Amino acid sequence: MYSLTIFKNRYDNKTHRRMDFDNWSEFKSLFYQLSKQPLASKEDANLISPATYQPNTTRKNVNVVDWGGWCAVDVDEHNFEGDLKNELDSRYTYICYSTASSREDFPKFRLVFPLTKRVGSDSIKHFWYALNTELNSIGDKQTKDLSRMYYVPATYNGAFNFIFTNTGGSHIDPTELMSKWEYSEKKDNKNFMDRLPEEWQRQILDYRKDKMTNTNVVWSGYEDCPFVNKRLVKDFKDIAHIDNSGRYAMIYKIMVSIASNAVSKQYAITANEIETLCREIDSHTGNRYESRPLHVEANNALEYAYKNGVIS
Repeated sequence: MYSLTIFKNRYDNKTHRRMDFDNWSEFKSLFYQLSKQPLASKEDANLISPATYQPNTTRKNVNVVDWGGWCAVDVDEHNFEGDLKNELDSRYTYICYSTASSREDFPKFRLVFPLTKRVGSDSIKHFWYALNTELNSIGDKQTKDLSRMYYVPATYNGAFNFIFTNTGGSHIDPTELMSKWEYSEKKDNKNFMDRLPEEWQRQILDYRKDKMTNTNVVWSGYEDCPFVNKRLVKDFKDIAHIDNSGRYAMIYKIMVSIASNAVSKQYAITANEIETLCREIDSHTGNRYESRPLHVEANNALEYAYKNGVIS
């Protein structure tokens, strides 16, 4: 059986809309039917997820029961020469459909693979690592998120739209693939910096901070601050009044973005400046986090930026 959960939009966290299919043929037919619907943009599209959830719960990783017999891989940053059908891995059966940002000179698409069995929540990260390794890291690493959603196929306005199927390959056996590729969550979660001795980390951070020599930056608020990502602010405002929408996590995402942008431009931004910018954003959406210790998150965001930023 193949199962999927349907979401009305990216802010929807209700998990009761579920469809089950007896076989791959029925499952595949749904994708082809959806691909014919004309849509102006992905904002008009539903989303689907291979994740199934515990009854009466919301879309959170802790509530995931399993992946319902299929998985998907986003391919957005891979260059192909010649015919796409001929260059994709033909070992496995898959559905390939274009995404809303696909262009004829740079096709972007999603690969949907049938599995021989469902993947339990405790094995999903290992399975995703094994799959992406098997496919030579062709996919977006973010799709290892247990509750990841995908926009449905459609005929998107202005996009290079297509859908096709490889039927000559085999269905992926999760157990076999995980046996082939050993996985360590600790290793996967730590970058190079985190694996260094603490004293080395401190010396590198001090060196990077000393490189912050740009002082020619001024702003009056978040709207004219050159380090504030306006798209992220818009995304936050869209969900600021929706409970259980991940809005506080979005605040931290904005903080990391501000810190990273400043570090990349060699400006020695402070945690206080980051906090002030985010409190201003919050004040324009109801002051929901007025009593939250945002300075703690701001410090964490700044540390993350110094650890992961690229400074010449």
